[in-house]
Amino acid sequence: MIAAFIAFAAFAPAAPDTYALQWKFKEGDVFYNKTTINIDQTIEVMEQKVDQSITMKVIVKFKVKSVKEGTTVVEMTYLENSVDAKGLPGGNNADKLKGVSFTATMNAKLEITKLEGYDKFLDAVSDGDEAQRKLLKAIMPENTIRQSFGQTFTIAPEKPVAVDDKWNRTDKIALGPLGNVETKSALKLDSVKGDLATISVKGDVKFKAADGDGGGLPFQITAADLKADKFDGKHIFDTKIGRLTESKVEMTLSGTMTIKAAGQTVDAKLVQKMKTVSAITDKNPIVD
Repeated sequence: MIAAFIAFAAFAPAAPDTYALQWKFKEGDVFYNKTTINIDQTIEVMEQKVDQSITMKVIVKFKVKSVKEGTTVVEMTYLENSVDAKGLPGGNNADKLKGVSFTATMNAKLEITKLEGYDKFLDAVSDGDEAQRKLLKAIMPENTIRQSFGQTFTIAPEKPVAVDDKWNRTDKIALGPLGNVETKSALKLDSVKGDLATISVKGDVKFKAADGDGGGLPFQITAADLKADKFDGKHIFDTKIGRLTESKVEMTLSGTMTIKAAGQTVDAKLVQKMKTVSAITDKNPIVD
Protein backbone atom coordinates (compact mmCIF):
# COMPACT_ATOMS: atom_id res chain seq x y z
CA MET A 1 0.00 0.00 0.00
CA ILE A 2 2.83 2.38 0.88
CA ALA A 3 4.53 1.57 -2.41
CA ALA A 4 1.27 2.28 -4.25
CA PHE A 5 0.93 5.71 -2.62
CA ILE A 6 4.55 6.54 -3.49
CA ALA A 7 3.99 5.51 -7.09
CA PHE A 8 0.80 7.60 -7.28
CA ALA A 9 2.57 10.64 -5.81
CA ALA A 10 5.33 10.33 -8.38
CA PHE A 11 2.87 10.62 -11.26
CA ALA A 12 0.40 13.05 -9.67
CA PRO A 13 0.42 16.52 -11.27
CA ALA A 14 2.36 19.13 -9.32
CA ALA A 15 0.46 22.05 -7.84
CA PRO A 16 0.73 25.11 -10.12
CA ASP A 17 3.11 27.89 -9.15
CA THR A 18 1.39 30.89 -7.63
CA TYR A 19 2.45 34.52 -7.69
CA ALA A 20 1.76 37.37 -5.29
CA LEU A 21 0.89 40.36 -7.44
CA GLN A 22 1.02 42.76 -4.52
CA TRP A 23 2.68 46.13 -4.27
CA LYS A 24 5.74 46.29 -2.03
CA PHE A 25 6.45 49.59 -0.32
CA LYS A 26 9.64 50.68 1.39
CA GLU A 27 9.94 53.94 3.26
CA GLY A 28 11.83 56.48 1.16
CA ASP A 29 11.15 54.77 -2.18
CA VAL A 30 10.57 57.15 -5.11
CA PHE A 31 9.03 56.21 -8.45
CA TYR A 32 7.31 57.95 -11.35
CA ASN A 33 4.20 57.36 -13.42
CA LYS A 34 3.97 58.74 -16.96
CA THR A 35 0.51 58.45 -18.50
CA THR A 36 -0.71 59.49 -21.93
CA ILE A 37 -4.43 59.48 -22.73
CA ASN A 38 -5.69 59.95 -26.29
CA ILE A 39 -9.41 60.57 -26.82
CA ASP A 40 -11.20 60.86 -30.15
CA GLN A 41 -14.90 61.52 -29.87
CA THR A 42 -17.89 62.66 -31.88
CA ILE A 43 -20.84 64.42 -30.29
CA GLU A 44 -24.04 64.80 -32.29
CA VAL A 45 -26.56 67.41 -31.11
CA MET A 46 -29.58 68.55 -33.14
CA GLU A 47 -28.25 66.76 -36.24
CA GLN A 48 -24.92 68.56 -36.00
CA LYS A 49 -21.74 66.56 -35.42
CA VAL A 50 -18.74 67.90 -33.57
CA ASP A 51 -15.45 65.99 -33.74
CA GLN A 52 -13.04 66.42 -30.86
CA SER A 53 -9.51 65.14 -30.27
CA ILE A 54 -7.93 65.35 -26.84
CA THR A 55 -4.44 64.37 -25.69
CA MET A 56 -3.56 64.42 -22.01
CA LYS A 57 -0.06 63.89 -20.66
CA VAL A 58 0.51 63.44 -16.94
CA ILE A 59 3.73 62.74 -15.05
CA VAL A 60 3.53 62.24 -11.30
CA LYS A 61 6.12 61.48 -8.68
CA PHE A 62 5.34 59.04 -5.87
CA LYS A 63 7.28 59.06 -2.62
CA VAL A 64 6.66 56.53 0.15
CA LYS A 65 6.57 58.59 3.34
CA SER A 66 6.09 55.78 5.85
CA VAL A 67 5.31 52.07 6.06
CA LYS A 68 3.84 50.54 9.20
CA GLU A 69 1.84 47.40 9.80
CA GLY A 70 -1.51 47.93 8.11
CA THR A 71 -0.76 51.55 7.13
CA THR A 72 1.19 53.07 4.24
CA VAL A 73 1.52 56.80 3.51
CA VAL A 74 2.35 57.86 -0.06
CA GLU A 75 2.85 61.37 -1.44
CA MET A 76 1.96 62.05 -5.08
CA THR A 77 3.23 65.22 -6.79
CA TYR A 78 2.34 66.43 -10.29
CA LEU A 79 5.46 67.17 -12.33
CA GLU A 80 3.63 67.72 -15.60
CA ASN A 81 -0.04 67.92 -16.56
CA SER A 82 -0.98 69.11 -20.02
CA VAL A 83 -4.10 68.93 -22.16
CA ASP A 84 -4.18 69.56 -25.91
CA ALA A 85 -7.75 69.62 -27.18
CA LYS A 86 -8.93 70.17 -30.74
CA GLY A 87 -12.56 71.06 -31.31
CA LEU A 88 -13.10 71.84 -27.63
CA PRO A 89 -13.29 75.56 -26.71
CA GLY A 90 -10.92 76.39 -23.87
CA GLY A 91 -9.53 72.88 -23.94
CA ASN A 92 -5.84 73.73 -24.00
CA ASN A 93 -4.59 73.70 -20.47
CA ALA A 94 -1.50 75.26 -18.94
CA ASP A 95 0.36 73.23 -16.35
CA LYS A 96 -1.81 74.41 -13.45
CA LEU A 97 -1.25 71.26 -11.43
CA LYS A 98 2.54 71.35 -11.63
CA GLY A 99 3.88 71.07 -8.10
CA VAL A 100 0.53 70.20 -6.53
CA SER A 101 0.73 67.25 -4.11
CA PHE A 102 -1.64 64.79 -2.48
CA THR A 103 -0.74 62.67 0.52
CA ALA A 104 -2.70 59.45 0.87
CA THR A 105 -2.91 57.14 3.87
CA MET A 106 -3.77 53.57 2.82
CA ASN A 107 -4.83 50.56 4.84
CA ALA A 108 -3.62 46.95 4.43
CA LYS A 109 -5.87 46.53 1.37
CA LEU A 110 -4.34 49.72 -0.14
CA GLU A 111 -7.66 51.51 0.21
CA ILE A 112 -7.29 55.22 0.89
CA THR A 113 -8.53 56.12 4.35
CA LYS A 114 -7.26 59.71 4.39
CA LEU A 115 -6.35 62.21 1.68
CA GLU A 116 -4.54 65.51 2.19
CA GLY A 117 -4.10 68.25 -0.42
CA TYR A 118 -7.60 68.39 -1.91
CA ASP A 119 -8.14 72.09 -1.19
CA LYS A 120 -4.81 73.04 -2.74
CA PHE A 121 -5.78 71.00 -5.80
CA LEU A 122 -9.02 73.00 -6.14
CA ASP A 123 -7.13 76.29 -5.72
CA ALA A 124 -4.61 75.38 -8.40
CA VAL A 125 -7.13 74.32 -11.03
CA SER A 126 -9.63 77.13 -10.40
CA ASP A 127 -6.84 79.76 -10.44
CA GLY A 128 -8.70 82.10 -8.11
CA ASP A 129 -12.06 81.82 -9.88
CA GLU A 130 -14.56 81.02 -7.13
CA ALA A 131 -17.28 79.92 -9.56
CA GLN A 132 -14.85 77.57 -11.27
CA ARG A 133 -13.74 76.21 -7.90
CA LYS A 134 -17.34 75.53 -6.89
CA LEU A 135 -18.05 73.77 -10.19
CA LEU A 136 -14.93 71.61 -9.92
CA LYS A 137 -15.71 70.66 -6.32
CA ALA A 138 -19.20 69.59 -7.38
CA ILE A 139 -18.22 67.36 -10.29
CA MET A 140 -14.97 66.08 -8.75
CA PRO A 141 -15.51 65.67 -5.00
CA GLU A 142 -12.71 64.50 -2.72
CA ASN A 143 -13.96 60.92 -2.79
CA THR A 144 -13.52 60.83 -6.57
CA ILE A 145 -9.88 61.87 -6.19
CA ARG A 146 -9.42 59.15 -3.57
CA GLN A 147 -10.80 56.51 -5.90
CA SER A 148 -8.70 57.66 -8.86
CA PHE A 149 -5.53 57.78 -6.74
CA GLY A 150 -6.19 54.35 -5.26
CA GLN A 151 -6.75 52.58 -8.59
CA THR A 152 -3.01 52.73 -9.27
CA PHE A 153 -2.38 50.29 -6.42
CA THR A 154 -5.40 47.98 -6.38
CA ILE A 155 -5.35 46.21 -9.75
CA ALA A 156 -3.93 42.98 -8.31
CA PRO A 157 -5.90 40.31 -6.40
CA GLU A 158 -5.59 40.05 -2.63
CA LYS A 159 -4.22 36.49 -2.72
CA PRO A 160 -1.53 34.76 -4.85
CA VAL A 161 -2.73 33.46 -8.22
CA ALA A 162 -1.53 30.94 -10.80
CA VAL A 163 -1.29 31.38 -14.56
CA ASP A 164 -4.80 31.33 -16.11
CA ASP A 165 -6.44 32.28 -12.80
CA LYS A 166 -9.15 34.94 -13.09
CA TRP A 167 -10.59 37.53 -10.74
CA ASN A 168 -13.12 40.34 -10.95
CA ARG A 169 -13.34 43.85 -9.60
CA THR A 170 -15.89 46.63 -9.64
CA ASP A 171 -15.02 50.32 -9.39
CA LYS A 172 -17.56 53.05 -8.84
CA ILE A 173 -16.67 56.70 -9.26
CA ALA A 174 -19.14 59.36 -8.19
CA LEU A 175 -19.11 62.58 -10.25
CA GLY A 176 -21.36 64.53 -7.95
CA PRO A 177 -24.48 65.96 -9.64
CA LEU A 178 -23.32 64.66 -13.04
CA GLY A 179 -23.86 61.01 -12.14
CA ASN A 180 -21.88 57.86 -11.48
CA VAL A 181 -19.46 55.74 -13.51
CA GLU A 182 -19.27 52.01 -12.83
CA THR A 183 -16.51 49.83 -14.24
CA LYS A 184 -16.69 46.05 -14.07
CA SER A 185 -13.41 44.34 -14.96
CA ALA A 186 -12.54 40.68 -15.54
CA LEU A 187 -8.80 40.12 -15.10
CA LYS A 188 -6.63 37.10 -15.87
CA LEU A 189 -3.00 36.20 -15.22
CA ASP A 190 -1.91 35.30 -18.77
CA SER A 191 1.74 34.46 -18.21
CA VAL A 192 4.83 34.94 -16.05
CA LYS A 193 8.25 35.21 -17.67
CA GLY A 194 11.09 35.74 -15.25
CA ASP A 195 9.88 38.40 -12.83
CA LEU A 196 7.29 39.91 -15.18
CA ALA A 197 3.64 38.91 -14.97
CA THR A 198 1.23 39.79 -17.79
CA ILE A 199 -2.34 40.51 -16.75
CA SER A 200 -5.12 40.91 -19.32
CA VAL A 201 -8.33 42.78 -18.63
CA LYS A 202 -11.72 42.97 -20.29
CA GLY A 203 -14.60 44.93 -18.92
CA ASP A 204 -17.63 47.10 -19.22
CA VAL A 205 -18.30 50.72 -18.31
CA LYS A 206 -21.67 52.25 -17.62
CA PHE A 207 -22.70 55.80 -16.79
CA LYS A 208 -25.81 56.57 -14.75
CA ALA A 209 -27.22 60.07 -14.51
CA ALA A 210 -27.67 61.48 -11.03
CA ASP A 211 -31.05 62.16 -9.49
CA GLY A 212 -31.91 65.67 -8.41
CA ASP A 213 -31.74 69.12 -9.96
CA GLY A 214 -28.09 69.23 -10.97
CA GLY A 215 -26.71 70.53 -7.69
CA GLY A 216 -26.49 74.13 -8.88
CA LEU A 217 -24.53 73.36 -12.05
CA PRO A 218 -25.37 75.37 -15.21
CA PHE A 219 -26.46 72.13 -16.87
CA GLN A 220 -27.88 68.76 -15.88
CA ILE A 221 -27.67 65.28 -17.41
CA THR A 222 -31.23 64.07 -16.88
CA ALA A 223 -30.84 60.70 -18.62
CA ALA A 224 -28.01 58.65 -20.09
CA ASP A 225 -27.51 55.34 -21.82
CA LEU A 226 -23.75 55.03 -22.22
CA LYS A 227 -21.81 51.78 -22.25
CA ALA A 228 -18.52 50.36 -23.48
CA ASP A 229 -18.57 48.58 -26.82
CA LYS A 230 -14.92 47.69 -26.21
CA PHE A 231 -12.84 47.61 -23.04
CA ASP A 232 -9.64 45.59 -22.93
CA GLY A 233 -6.01 45.97 -22.07
CA LYS A 234 -2.85 44.51 -20.57
CA HIS A 235 -0.82 45.24 -17.45
CA ILE A 236 2.77 44.22 -16.67
CA PHE A 237 3.56 43.59 -13.01
CA ASP A 238 7.11 43.08 -11.70
CA THR A 239 6.83 40.40 -9.02
CA LYS A 240 10.37 41.01 -7.76
CA ILE A 241 10.10 44.70 -6.95
CA GLY A 242 6.35 44.45 -6.31
CA ARG A 243 5.14 47.14 -8.67
CA LEU A 244 3.03 47.68 -11.76
CA THR A 245 5.42 48.77 -14.54
CA GLU A 246 3.33 49.08 -17.70
CA SER A 247 -0.34 49.44 -18.54
CA LYS A 248 -2.30 49.83 -21.77
CA VAL A 249 -6.09 50.02 -21.98
CA GLU A 250 -8.33 50.79 -24.96
CA MET A 251 -12.01 51.59 -24.70
CA THR A 252 -14.84 52.57 -27.04
CA LEU A 253 -17.82 54.20 -25.36
CA SER A 254 -21.08 55.04 -27.11
CA GLY A 255 -24.66 55.95 -26.35
CA THR A 256 -27.05 58.82 -25.76
CA MET A 257 -27.55 61.56 -23.19
CA THR A 258 -30.30 64.04 -22.43
CA ILE A 259 -28.95 67.40 -21.27
CA LYS A 260 -30.91 70.23 -19.73
CA ALA A 261 -29.47 73.77 -19.76
CA ALA A 262 -30.91 77.29 -19.75
CA GLY A 263 -34.45 75.93 -19.71
CA GLN A 264 -33.90 73.81 -22.80
CA THR A 265 -33.55 70.05 -23.14
CA VAL A 266 -31.53 68.46 -25.93
CA ASP A 267 -30.60 64.89 -26.83
CA ALA A 268 -27.00 64.09 -27.69
CA LYS A 269 -25.24 61.08 -29.15
CA LEU A 270 -21.67 60.27 -28.15
CA VAL A 271 -19.03 57.97 -29.60
CA GLN A 272 -15.70 58.04 -27.78
CA LYS A 273 -12.50 56.10 -28.36
CA MET A 274 -9.92 56.30 -25.60
CA LYS A 275 -6.43 54.83 -25.31
CA THR A 276 -4.48 55.02 -22.06
CA VAL A 277 -0.79 54.10 -21.84
CA SER A 278 1.16 54.25 -18.57
CA ALA A 279 4.73 53.44 -17.53
CA ILE A 280 6.01 53.36 -13.95
CA THR A 281 9.77 53.68 -13.51
CA ASP A 282 12.44 54.59 -10.99
CA LYS A 283 13.71 57.33 -13.31
CA ASN A 284 12.18 60.76 -13.74
CA PRO A 285 10.81 60.83 -17.35
CA ILE A 286 11.37 64.57 -17.54
CA VAL A 287 15.04 64.56 -16.50
CA ASP A 288 16.22 61.13 -17.67
